[in-house]
Amino acid sequence: MSQRKDRCTYEREVGTYDQPRFTLRKIAGRILPQLPFFRLRKKLYGYLGYHISPEVKFIGLETYIDDVFPELITIEKDVVVALRVTILAHDDSSHTVAPVRICQGAFIGAGAIILPGVTIGEDAVVGAGAVVSSSVENGVTVVGIPAQPHKSKKL
Repeated sequence: MSQRKDRCTYEREVGTYDQPRFTLRKIAGRILPQLPFFRLRKKLYGYLGYHISPEVKFIGLETYIDDVFPELITIEKDVVVALRVTILAHDDSSHTVAPVRICQGAFIGAGAIILPGVTIGEDAVVGAGAVVSSSVENGVTVVGIPAQPHKSKKL
């Protein structure tokens, strides 16, 4: 993944606020998470510029995916995103943008927050309510705030 970029520079390069595209994305970004039909939501996300595989298994209701910088979000096939997840590609406090990638077969638990610049590896699991601020390796389960690898107890 590429490194963080200055938000203002990126906005000028990409034309983030070009009309009417920006207005449509903002309106759709508020309506789409509420639509009860997953297949329709998935198709509409694609029209808005998100890189979402047609083979994504599920994106839950009330999931907010950054609508200001949709081109920086990639969700690969066989991914499951539970309800009320937040996926962000920009950080207003540091005025930066960075791509987010959720790799094949990953599972994101309910209420998790994925911050800018994070890659969730293949077959990785993000526990419910976790705040992921750094990338997750393939096959690793992370939980907590901030998300840390889960250490299972042997019985």
